[in-house]
Amino acid sequence: MKLALPLLLVLQTWAVFAYDPSQREVKNSIPPEIEGLKVENRLGQKINLDREFLNEDGNKVSLRSLFESGKPILLSLVYYRCPTLCNFHLTGLNNIFKGFDWNLGDKFEYVAISIDPEETPALAKAKKKAFTDDYSKSAKGRSAAGWHFLTDNSGTVKDLATELGFPYRYNEGLKQWNHPSVVYILTPTGTISRYLQGIQFSETDLKLSIMEASGGKIGGVLDKFIMYCYQFDPNRNRYAIYAMNIMRIGAVFTVFLIGSFLLRFWMKNSRIAGEAI
Repeated sequence: MKLALPLLLVLQTWAVFAYDPSQREVKNSIPPEIEGLKVENRLGQKINLDREFLNEDGNKVSLRSLFESGKPILLSLVYYRCPTLCNFHLTGLNNIFKGFDWNLGDKFEYVAISIDPEETPALAKAKKKAFTDDYSKSAKGRSAAGWHFLTDNSGTVKDLATELGFPYRYNEGLKQWNHPSVVYILTPTGTISRYLQGIQFSETDLKLSIMEASGGKIGGVLDKFIMYCYQFDPNRNRYAIYAMNIMRIGAVFTVFLIGSFLLRFWMKNSRIAGEAI
Protein backbone atom coordinates (compact mmCIF):
# COMPACT_ATOMS: atom_id res chain seq x y z
CA MET A 1 0.00 0.00 0.00
CA LYS A 2 2.86 2.38 0.79
CA LEU A 3 4.18 2.04 -2.77
CA ALA A 4 0.75 2.14 -4.38
CA LEU A 5 0.10 5.88 -3.95
CA PRO A 6 3.47 7.13 -5.33
CA LEU A 7 3.15 4.70 -8.21
CA LEU A 8 -0.36 5.92 -8.96
CA LEU A 9 0.84 9.55 -8.99
CA VAL A 10 3.63 8.69 -11.43
CA LEU A 11 1.19 6.90 -13.74
CA GLN A 12 -1.25 9.82 -13.60
CA THR A 13 1.49 12.31 -14.46
CA TRP A 14 2.65 10.13 -17.36
CA ALA A 15 -0.93 9.81 -18.61
CA VAL A 16 -1.41 13.59 -18.65
CA PHE A 17 1.67 14.19 -20.79
CA ALA A 18 1.06 11.15 -22.96
CA TYR A 19 -2.55 11.84 -23.85
CA ASP A 20 -3.13 15.58 -23.34
CA PRO A 21 -2.07 17.41 -26.56
CA SER A 22 -1.91 20.75 -24.79
CA GLN A 23 0.65 19.42 -22.32
CA ARG A 24 2.78 17.99 -25.13
CA GLU A 25 2.62 21.32 -26.91
CA VAL A 26 3.92 23.15 -23.85
CA LYS A 27 6.68 20.60 -23.37
CA ASN A 28 7.89 20.77 -27.00
CA SER A 29 7.40 24.49 -27.62
CA ILE A 30 10.40 26.67 -28.51
CA PRO A 31 11.15 29.63 -26.23
CA PRO A 32 10.29 32.86 -28.09
CA GLU A 33 13.78 34.27 -27.38
CA ILE A 34 15.45 31.71 -29.66
CA GLU A 35 12.62 31.03 -32.11
CA GLY A 36 13.87 31.34 -35.68
CA LEU A 37 17.55 31.40 -34.69
CA LYS A 38 18.53 28.29 -36.59
CA VAL A 39 22.11 27.87 -37.80
CA GLU A 40 22.28 27.52 -41.58
CA ASN A 41 24.60 25.09 -43.33
CA ARG A 42 27.36 27.00 -45.13
CA LEU A 43 29.88 24.18 -45.42
CA GLY A 44 32.32 24.72 -48.28
CA GLN A 45 31.71 28.46 -48.49
CA LYS A 46 34.71 30.77 -48.34
CA ILE A 47 34.36 33.85 -46.14
CA ASN A 48 35.53 37.31 -47.18
CA LEU A 49 39.00 37.69 -45.64
CA ASP A 50 39.23 41.40 -46.44
CA ARG A 51 36.85 42.37 -43.66
CA GLU A 52 38.46 44.40 -40.88
CA PHE A 53 37.89 44.40 -37.13
CA LEU A 54 39.55 45.92 -34.08
CA ASN A 55 41.96 43.80 -32.06
CA GLU A 56 42.48 43.93 -28.30
CA ASP A 57 44.77 46.96 -28.64
CA GLY A 58 42.30 48.92 -30.76
CA ASN A 59 44.20 48.43 -34.02
CA LYS A 60 42.50 47.48 -37.27
CA VAL A 61 43.21 43.94 -38.43
CA SER A 62 41.88 42.11 -41.45
CA LEU A 63 40.81 38.51 -41.29
CA ARG A 64 43.36 37.84 -44.01
CA SER A 65 46.19 38.80 -41.69
CA LEU A 66 45.04 36.15 -39.21
CA PHE A 67 45.13 33.48 -41.91
CA GLU A 68 48.68 34.33 -43.03
CA SER A 69 50.02 31.71 -40.63
CA GLY A 70 48.60 29.00 -42.89
CA LYS A 71 46.87 27.28 -39.96
CA PRO A 72 43.24 26.30 -39.44
CA ILE A 73 41.25 28.80 -37.42
CA LEU A 74 38.44 28.19 -34.97
CA LEU A 75 35.98 31.08 -35.01
CA SER A 76 33.18 32.00 -32.59
CA LEU A 77 30.72 34.89 -32.77
CA VAL A 78 29.98 35.89 -29.17
CA TYR A 79 29.72 39.00 -27.05
CA TYR A 80 31.91 39.63 -24.05
CA ARG A 81 29.28 40.95 -21.63
CA CYS A 82 27.08 37.91 -22.19
CA PRO A 83 25.92 36.75 -18.73
CA THR A 84 25.67 33.04 -19.51
CA LEU A 85 25.87 31.32 -22.91
CA CYS A 86 29.05 32.92 -24.32
CA ASN A 87 31.02 32.27 -21.14
CA PHE A 88 29.89 28.64 -21.15
CA HIS A 89 30.88 28.40 -24.83
CA LEU A 90 34.33 29.92 -24.31
CA THR A 91 34.96 27.87 -21.18
CA GLY A 92 33.95 24.68 -22.97
CA LEU A 93 36.42 25.38 -25.77
CA ASN A 94 39.18 26.38 -23.36
CA ASN A 95 38.80 23.14 -21.44
CA ILE A 96 39.29 21.22 -24.69
CA PHE A 97 42.29 23.35 -25.67
CA LYS A 98 43.93 22.63 -22.32
CA GLY A 99 43.59 18.91 -22.93
CA PHE A 100 45.17 18.99 -26.40
CA ASP A 101 48.75 17.86 -26.83
CA TRP A 102 48.97 20.67 -29.42
CA ASN A 103 49.75 24.15 -28.21
CA LEU A 104 47.21 26.71 -29.34
CA GLY A 105 49.05 28.91 -31.82
CA ASP A 106 51.35 26.16 -33.05
CA LYS A 107 48.85 23.97 -34.92
CA PHE A 108 45.75 26.18 -35.02
CA GLU A 109 44.46 29.56 -33.82
CA TYR A 110 41.30 30.75 -32.15
CA VAL A 111 39.34 33.91 -33.00
CA ALA A 112 36.38 35.33 -31.09
CA ILE A 113 34.47 38.29 -32.58
CA SER A 114 31.88 40.32 -30.71
CA ILE A 115 28.46 40.76 -32.28
CA ASP A 116 27.76 43.76 -29.99
CA PRO A 117 28.79 47.02 -31.74
CA GLU A 118 29.04 48.81 -28.39
CA GLU A 119 31.73 46.53 -26.98
CA THR A 120 35.24 47.98 -26.90
CA PRO A 121 38.77 46.62 -27.43
CA ALA A 122 39.41 47.16 -23.71
CA LEU A 123 36.58 44.77 -22.90
CA ALA A 124 37.94 42.26 -25.41
CA LYS A 125 41.40 42.56 -23.88
CA ALA A 126 40.08 41.84 -20.39
CA LYS A 127 38.13 38.82 -21.63
CA LYS A 128 41.16 37.51 -23.50
CA LYS A 129 43.36 37.85 -20.42
CA ALA A 130 40.93 35.88 -18.29
CA PHE A 131 40.90 32.92 -20.67
CA THR A 132 44.55 32.98 -21.68
CA ASP A 133 45.66 33.15 -18.04
CA ASP A 134 43.57 30.07 -17.31
CA TYR A 135 44.96 28.34 -20.41
CA SER A 136 48.57 29.15 -19.52
CA LYS A 137 48.17 27.72 -16.03
CA SER A 138 47.18 24.35 -17.47
CA ALA A 139 50.73 23.60 -18.68
CA LYS A 140 54.11 25.30 -18.63
CA GLY A 141 55.16 27.09 -21.78
CA ARG A 142 51.65 27.69 -23.10
CA SER A 143 51.14 31.24 -24.30
CA ALA A 144 48.40 33.52 -25.62
CA ALA A 145 49.94 33.74 -29.09
CA GLY A 146 47.11 31.88 -30.82
CA TRP A 147 44.22 33.75 -29.17
CA HIS A 148 42.45 36.70 -30.83
CA PHE A 149 39.52 38.60 -29.32
CA LEU A 150 38.11 41.15 -31.77
CA THR A 151 35.40 43.80 -31.73
CA ASP A 152 33.44 45.59 -34.43
CA ASN A 153 31.95 49.09 -34.45
CA SER A 154 31.19 49.38 -38.16
CA GLY A 155 28.62 46.63 -38.69
CA THR A 156 31.07 44.36 -40.49
CA VAL A 157 30.25 41.40 -38.26
CA LYS A 158 26.68 41.32 -39.66
CA ASP A 159 27.98 40.45 -43.11
CA LEU A 160 30.33 37.85 -41.66
CA ALA A 161 27.46 36.29 -39.69
CA THR A 162 25.39 36.06 -42.90
CA GLU A 163 28.26 34.26 -44.63
CA LEU A 164 28.58 31.83 -41.75
CA GLY A 165 24.84 31.25 -41.49
CA PHE A 166 24.89 32.51 -37.90
CA PRO A 167 21.61 34.18 -36.80
CA TYR A 168 21.32 36.61 -33.90
CA ARG A 169 19.14 39.49 -32.73
CA TYR A 170 18.92 41.92 -29.84
CA ASN A 171 16.35 41.32 -27.12
CA GLU A 172 15.26 44.78 -26.00
CA GLY A 173 13.33 43.45 -23.01
CA LEU A 174 16.26 41.50 -21.57
CA LYS A 175 18.94 43.88 -22.89
CA GLN A 176 20.79 40.87 -24.24
CA TRP A 177 21.72 39.33 -27.58
CA ASN A 178 19.91 36.13 -28.50
CA HIS A 179 22.07 33.77 -30.54
CA PRO A 180 23.10 30.12 -30.89
CA SER A 181 26.38 28.69 -29.62
CA VAL A 182 28.59 27.63 -32.52
CA VAL A 183 32.29 27.21 -33.22
CA TYR A 184 33.30 27.29 -36.89
CA ILE A 185 36.36 25.41 -38.13
CA LEU A 186 37.94 27.20 -41.09
CA THR A 187 40.65 26.00 -43.44
CA PRO A 188 43.84 28.06 -43.89
CA THR A 189 42.20 29.67 -46.94
CA GLY A 190 39.07 30.74 -45.03
CA THR A 191 36.69 28.01 -46.19
CA ILE A 192 34.09 26.71 -43.72
CA SER A 193 35.14 23.12 -43.12
CA ARG A 194 32.96 22.20 -40.13
CA TYR A 195 30.82 23.81 -37.45
CA LEU A 196 30.01 22.36 -34.05
CA GLN A 197 27.11 23.55 -31.92
CA GLY A 198 26.85 23.58 -28.14
CA ILE A 199 28.74 24.62 -25.04
CA GLN A 200 30.32 21.27 -24.21
CA PHE A 201 32.42 19.80 -26.99
CA SER A 202 33.98 16.43 -27.61
CA GLU A 203 37.77 16.57 -27.69
CA THR A 204 37.76 13.95 -30.45
CA ASP A 205 35.28 15.89 -32.60
CA LEU A 206 37.20 19.15 -32.24
CA LYS A 207 40.57 17.55 -32.87
CA LEU A 208 39.40 15.65 -35.94
CA SER A 209 37.74 18.83 -37.28
CA ILE A 210 41.02 20.74 -36.98
CA MET A 211 42.96 17.91 -38.62
CA GLU A 212 40.42 17.75 -41.44
CA ALA A 213 40.61 21.52 -41.99
CA SER A 214 44.41 21.34 -42.16
CA GLY A 215 44.22 18.94 -45.08
CA GLY A 216 46.07 16.23 -43.16
CA LYS A 217 49.03 18.47 -42.28
CA ILE A 218 48.35 18.25 -38.54
CA GLY A 219 48.63 15.18 -36.36
CA GLY A 220 50.91 12.19 -36.01
CA VAL A 221 50.57 8.72 -37.47
CA LEU A 222 48.16 7.61 -34.75
CA ASP A 223 46.00 10.74 -35.19
CA LYS A 224 45.76 10.14 -38.93
CA PHE A 225 44.92 6.49 -38.38
CA ILE A 226 42.11 7.49 -36.03
CA MET A 227 40.84 10.05 -38.52
CA TYR A 228 40.74 7.37 -41.21
CA CYS A 229 38.43 5.34 -38.96
CA TYR A 230 36.02 8.22 -38.36
CA GLN A 231 33.64 10.14 -40.60
CA PHE A 232 31.53 13.19 -39.77
CA ASP A 233 27.86 12.38 -39.23
CA PRO A 234 25.80 15.51 -40.06
CA ASN A 235 22.69 14.07 -38.45
CA ARG A 236 24.42 13.71 -35.09
CA ASN A 237 26.70 16.73 -35.63
CA ARG A 238 29.74 14.73 -34.61
CA TYR A 239 32.28 12.21 -35.85
CA ALA A 240 31.35 8.54 -35.79
CA ILE A 241 33.21 5.35 -36.59
CA TYR A 242 33.13 4.70 -40.34
CA ALA A 243 32.33 1.01 -40.71
CA MET A 244 33.54 0.75 -44.31
CA ASN A 245 37.06 1.92 -43.46
CA ILE A 246 37.16 -0.36 -40.43
CA MET A 247 36.23 -3.26 -42.73
CA ARG A 248 38.98 -2.25 -45.16
CA ILE A 249 41.54 -2.20 -42.37
CA GLY A 250 40.27 -5.58 -41.19
CA ALA A 251 40.54 -6.98 -44.72
CA VAL A 252 44.13 -5.76 -45.12
CA PHE A 253 45.04 -7.18 -41.71
CA THR A 254 43.43 -10.53 -42.62
CA VAL A 255 45.34 -10.71 -45.91
CA PHE A 256 48.54 -9.91 -44.03
CA LEU A 257 47.93 -12.72 -41.51
CA ILE A 258 47.06 -15.25 -44.21
CA GLY A 259 50.08 -14.20 -46.25
CA SER A 260 52.37 -14.53 -43.23
CA PHE A 261 50.98 -17.99 -42.45
CA LEU A 262 51.37 -19.18 -46.06
CA LEU A 263 54.92 -17.80 -46.23
CA ARG A 264 55.93 -19.62 -43.06
CA PHE A 265 54.23 -22.78 -44.31
CA TRP A 266 56.02 -22.57 -47.68
CA MET A 267 59.39 -21.91 -46.04
CA LYS A 268 58.91 -24.83 -43.64
CA ASN A 269 57.95 -27.23 -46.45
CA SER A 270 60.87 -26.04 -48.58
CA ARG A 271 63.28 -26.72 -45.69
CA ILE A 272 61.82 -30.19 -45.11
CA ALA A 273 62.02 -31.00 -48.82
CA GLY A 274 65.64 -29.85 -48.90
CA GLU A 275 66.56 -32.03 -45.96
CA ALA A 276 64.91 -35.07 -47.58
CA ILE A 277 67.02 -34.65 -50.69
